Amino acid sequence: MRAVRVLSLLCVNVAMVMACGSGGDESGFQENGVGASSSSGASGGEGSSSGFGSSGSSGSSGSSGSSGATCAATEAQTSKGKVDIIFVIDNSGSMTDEMVQVKQNVNTFANTIGQSGLDFRVIFIVRKGTSGNTICVPPPLGGANCADNLPTFRHVDQSVGSNNSLSLVLSTYENANANLAWKGNLRPDAFKAFVEVTDDEATGTQANAFDAALLDPAKGGMFGTGSGQTAKRNYIFHSIVNWKTGNAPPSSVRCSTRDGGTGVEYQKLSLLTGGLIDEVCKTDYSGVLNNIAKGIVDRLACSLTYPKNEAADPTKLVVQYTPTNKPPANLTQVTDATKCAGTPDGWHYDDNANPSQIILCKTTCDTINNEGGKISALVGCKAPAPK
Repeated sequence: MRAVRVLSLLCVNVAMVMACGSGGDESGFQENGVGASSSSGASGGEGSSSGFGSSGSSGSSGSSGSSGATCAATEAQTSKGKVDIIFVIDNSGSMTDEMVQVKQNVNTFANTIGQSGLDFRVIFIVRKGTSGNTICVPPPLGGANCADNLPTFRHVDQSVGSNNSLSLVLSTYENANANLAWKGNLRPDAFKAFVEVTDDEATGTQANAFDAALLDPAKGGMFGTGSGQTAKRNYIFHSIVNWKTGNAPPSSVRCSTRDGGTGVEYQKLSLLTGGLIDEVCKTDYSGVLNNIAKGIVDRLACSLTYPKNEAADPTKLVVQYTPTNKPPANLTQVTDATKCAGTPDGWHYDDNANPSQIILCKTTCDTINNEGGKISALVGCKAPAPK
C-alpha cells in the first residue's frame, strides 16, 4: 500500500471539514498482500486522508438555486465518516502465534484509524481469555482485565473453529443470547469492515451465500442493498489467510506447510468487496494490520454523512467548497462515481434516492489536499440537476 499523506485543514465555523488525498492504488500485487479495485461499498470514498475537522453548529448561508436566484440556505450539521470493524479470528490449536500477533498489533491498528479522524468501533469475535488459545485485548482499545470498552470496543466471547467463521458471523449477529449478539453494536450509517484471520477454509457457508445473507432486506440495509454484481454493498472483507504471496487470488497455493485450506471463500469475498488479502503465515502483523487500517481510511476519507434530519429532500442540498483565503464556490453534483472523471469539482451521493453519504470525487479531494479549505453542506435550496 502507498503511504497516506497527512493533511490538516482549516476549521472555522463549519459543519464539517474534510481532508482528502490521492486515490488508492489499482488492483494488483503489492509488497504486503494484494488489493482489489472494487469500489462497491455504499460509503466508499475515492481518496486518501489522515484526518477530519470537527463538527460545528448550523448557520445560514446564501446559495444560488437552479434558477440563478439567491436562496437562503442553511449549513447542515454533518459528521465525520463512521466505520464499524469486525475481527473474526480462528482460535483453533494451530493459530496460537497468529493470535498473539493480532493482540500485539491491534492497538496500533486502532490508533491509526482514530488519528485519521474517523469515528470507529471494533468488534472481536473470538474466545476471550488470558491462557490457551484466547485473546485479551489490552487498553486503550480494550478495557481493564479483558473487559469491553463500550461503545468503542466489544468482545464477543465465542470460540471460532478452523472452518466456521462465516457461519458464526451470521448466527451470532442477532443471537437470542445477548452475550453473543452484536447487531446492537453496529450503526446503520457506518461502513462495515470485516477482518478474517485463519489458516484454513470456510465450510458450511460459502462466499456467495454469506454475501447474500448480509444483503438480505431483513437486515435493513445494514451491510448494503441489492444483490450480485449490481449490489450497493456497505461492507468490505479483508482476509489474512493461508494464501501465498505472488499467486493470483482466489488461489489454492498455501503459505504454510501445515494442513489446512487457503481460505478461498474468504479470498472471494475480498475480491468481491475490494478488500485486502494477505498471508496469515507472517511472523509480524504490524505491516498487515497497518495496510488494512490505511485501506479503511483511504476508502472513507472523502465522505460526509448525509444530514437526513435537516435535508429530507436530497435535491435541495448544495456542497460548497471554500478554499483558504478565497470565496466559496458550489461543487458540481454528478450522478455516480463513473461521472467523476469528466468533472474536476465533482461529488455524488452513495444512493441518489435515499442517500446516507456525500462522497467527493478524487479530483475534488486532490484540490482540497493541495489548497486547503473547508467543505460545507448547504440545505434548503433547489440544486442543479446532477450531471
